Amino acid sequence: MKITKAAACAFMAGLIALICAGCQKSDPSGNIVEVIPEKGDLIAEITIEDYGTIKAKLFPDIAPTAVENFKLLAEQGYYDGLKIHRVAPDFMIQGGSLNGDGTGGKALVNDTGVFSTETSENARNFYGALGYANIDGNNTTQFYIVNNKTPIDITQYDPAKFKAAVEQLEKEKENYDPESDIVKQLTAKQQHYTKLASMLEKASDEVKERYNTIGGIPFWDGGYTVFGQVYEGYGIIEEISKVQLTIDKNGEVTKPVKDIVISNVVVKEYDEEAKSDKDKTSSSGSSDTTSQPETAESETAEAKPDENAENIDAPSIDEEPFDTKEAEE
Repeated sequence: MKITKAAACAFMAGLIALICAGCQKSDPSGNIVEVIPEKGDLIAEITIEDYGTIKAKLFPDIAPTAVENFKLLAEQGYYDGLKIHRVAPDFMIQGGSLNGDGTGGKALVNDTGVFSTETSENARNFYGALGYANIDGNNTTQFYIVNNKTPIDITQYDPAKFKAAVEQLEKEKENYDPESDIVKQLTAKQQHYTKLASMLEKASDEVKERYNTIGGIPFWDGGYTVFGQVYEGYGIIEEISKVQLTIDKNGEVTKPVKDIVISNVVVKEYDEEAKSDKDKTSSSGSSDTTSQPETAESETAEAKPDENAENIDAPSIDEEPFDTKEAEE
């Protein structure tokens, strides 16, 4: 069969397009590279009374259920007037509890009021990561933002120890009723450690370098849903992280003495033109537009070892963005 020059050219053009399309699909869509929103990206604007607006790019391709749930909650005004009820310096800030104390609130994305954790190698708990607090792997309404910006070397974590812990937890489960809450908790921890071990083993040079540069909480990878990354408002995160704290009902010194109120949350498509217009106008007051994360120390700071790296149970539950099962009122 004779192949014409035009047909050959058409075939090559189609092949190149197919290859390019495949390359585009392999590009990371999360936060392992610097997050810069583009026109059409889905973003969240979290406005905190007396502080300003924190802006985050959302990851619907990585955590579709989480993003849809956050969008539905925002559209219904669920977050309006709620508190940032938990501030743990060098860990995270947490809000979205219906009762303002870590309890209450149901997911809107389905009829059960909860949804499962969504994790990805491309969505990590770097400084500024936006994630869902959970209980036994179930997410509802509470979100957290990582505020630890101390560089950390993730190679200090040994995946083999987490794998060994999974086996140990399996033996521990034999001591309890299979339907008990403790077994559910141990199973959730097993799932976390299994995913964490895998994510540590598969961590790319980009992931290692990013933790080594901007900081974060690598121990949470695989255990919590990271569905966005802050790209503007880091100064606000820092100001909130410095507030005076008191003891909460769980015995943690994480409760702000003065209420930190969420004015509202808006989820929308990023409009580059609107941003350009805003940049032309000078701003004042407490609003912060810091668009790049800054490390806690100088640019030449070396990553510090995690004192808990050898302890597979660290950080403790008191230092994790947990949700609660307590009754809603």
